[in-house]
Amino acid sequence: MELRINSYQLPEAISFNFEELKNELQAKTEQYTKLVYTEDNIKTAKEDRADLNRLKKALNDERLRLQREYMKPFEGFKKQVDEIIGIIDKPVLTIDKQIKEYEAIKQDEKKHKIEELFDSLLFPEFVKLDEKIFKPKWLNASVSMKQIEDSLQETKAEIIRNCQTLATLPSYSHEAVIYYQRTLDVTGALAKVRELTEIEAAKKKMLANMAEYTKAANEYQEKIEQAAEQEKPALIEVAPIEAAPEEPKAWVAFEALISRTQAAALKNFFEENNIEFKPVKIKEDK
Repeated sequence: MELRINSYQLPEAISFNFEELKNELQAKTEQYTKLVYTEDNIKTAKEDRADLNRLKKALNDERLRLQREYMKPFEGFKKQVDEIIGIIDKPVLTIDKQIKEYEAIKQDEKKHKIEELFDSLLFPEFVKLDEKIFKPKWLNASVSMKQIEDSLQETKAEIIRNCQTLATLPSYSHEAVIYYQRTLDVTGALAKVRELTEIEAAKKKMLANMAEYTKAANEYQEKIEQAAEQEKPALIEVAPIEAAPEEPKAWVAFEALISRTQAAALKNFFEENNIEFKPVKIKEDK
């Protein structure tokens, strides 16, 4: 089966007064660009614009008409070719489906062989045959198992080498190795170490600042206490007051003209001042 095109004659080139129109329009255009329209002749400006637009539309309409005429034979040819292509596509789709099913089976078989190869190479336990290790291009028929083995061996050596390098870091080596075992990203592991180092440095700086603040606060408190101690008035020692010797007492008799209330008050005075008192016999007048 082959496509055979019968002899045909292409349409002749369309000719028109191109040079005449071009020269005339260039001259006109030059005049229009130099022309300045004022308020008095704005009507003329609108007429000139309408004339140019009518000429442009007439040229474009004729172009579209001739384009449709020229394309009619081609459109018929294109329609026939599209119909034949549609007939061809049906078996192509059927064959393509079977090929893809066959290739999927072969890829599954190859993937199983790659898994067996991976297990035989005794990778570290933390390494899995996932998207970080497995390369989809390995399933292509053009990639041999020897190429895949070489790639896996190289990856294994690189992983072990990276672990050994990270384990020798002066600080946070354990955290770096754990991070790498989880991600297989040595750059990320080193970034993690830098992050932890920066956090530790910030923590030490904060603690140092807190210690200095506490020291300054204690010194300030001590100065306040010293100042308060200096401003405290001195205590004056007072000698104990010796008890005055008891004065001798004597009974004194006297008479007073007082009321009952006054007598009660006098009695209270005597009692409050520990003055002994007793009634005396009043002599009667003879």
